[in-house]
Amino acid sequence: MILRKLKANEHVLTRPLWERVFDEDTTEFLDYYYTSKTEDNEIYVIEKDGEIHSMLHLNPYVLQIGKKEEGSRYIVGVATDRMYRGQGQMTELLRKAVRDMYTKKLPFTFLMPADEKIYYPHDFRFVYAAEQWEAFMANGEVPSLDAILHSGNGKRILLRPALASDCKKIAAFAEHILEEKYQIYVKRDWLYYETLLREQKSQKGGILLAETDDEIKGILVFDEEKGFSVREPLVEPGYEDIFEKGGLILKKQEKKKPMIMARILHVESLLSCMACDEDTEFQFILVDPVIRENNKIFSIKGNKEHLVVRTKPIAKGKSDGIQMISVDALTTILFGYKSLEKVEEEEQEKFSAEFKESISKLQPLNRILLNEIV
Repeated sequence: MILRKLKANEHVLTRPLWERVFDEDTTEFLDYYYTSKTEDNEIYVIEKDGEIHSMLHLNPYVLQIGKKEEGSRYIVGVATDRMYRGQGQMTELLRKAVRDMYTKKLPFTFLMPADEKIYYPHDFRFVYAAEQWEAFMANGEVPSLDAILHSGNGKRILLRPALASDCKKIAAFAEHILEEKYQIYVKRDWLYYETLLREQKSQKGGILLAETDDEIKGILVFDEEKGFSVREPLVEPGYEDIFEKGGLILKKQEKKKPMIMARILHVESLLSCMACDEDTEFQFILVDPVIRENNKIFSIKGNKEHLVVRTKPIAKGKSDGIQMISVDALTTILFGYKSLEKVEEEEQEKFSAEFKESISKLQPLNRILLNEIV
């Protein structure tokens, strides 16, 4: 068995494995994926005698994290042929990918798990729960793009599907909304929306625009593969009812759905994106079973203006009394997904009162929008 990263012109060789493992995906979607997403992604495989038995895709995204723009990778297409499962091939691929991403100083990597239990042992933890939405037609019809386009309400609200020529306008609108509302989100330029539009069309969908006086006031990603499904709408403040006025009622469900798990990679890079509510200074020793370079003492000193991160090796006999913390627990804490007490309980770790007080002064990165599909 050989583990290697494919050359760009070899990426298409993984399509047969994708088709075998993810047989629910349509030909239209795979045509889109293997012409658009594999142009600039990285694919790791395990092969024998030239035949690929296991794979992992790293799709690149630029994220806004706090006040900084940082690269990241979205892990997708993790698959192993049925007869080769249970041999640790996924573990090998994940470990290799995680180590390589660390060398690029990427703050974290993320994925949408088919089953969280698969990734929990590999130091991934949930960081983002997505709002769930349902759509209804105001006139009682079953939602569909055709029904929306023929629902005209005469109130100067236009709902229409976006065209490729709209993407620059959409990107400008989205960036304005996102920077006000979220700490972490994918940077969305016109090319992002042009790609997203192709992705949605491959799934019998698109991007729905809500306009008044030729200005975008809301956008909604939808598909019609299995009924009319929508993803979190972005709406101009003050226009929260823009879609309803256009004839489409959006109802947010009470519970969010845990959607994205993350794994911290280069700890200094992530911490440098954070801010403090007030002055704080503390130390901890990180325990990372995969990225050995992370196993060191981290010294944090910050205030409302800036945060400084310093590291040093763990010197024998000179680390007594310094709080130890696993990379799993640190992930959950920095993203503010659960309380410190809950983290202690679930990760079976004990934090000192001093450590809890000090790390609580960091502003958690908990205002997140990561609802990418691939």
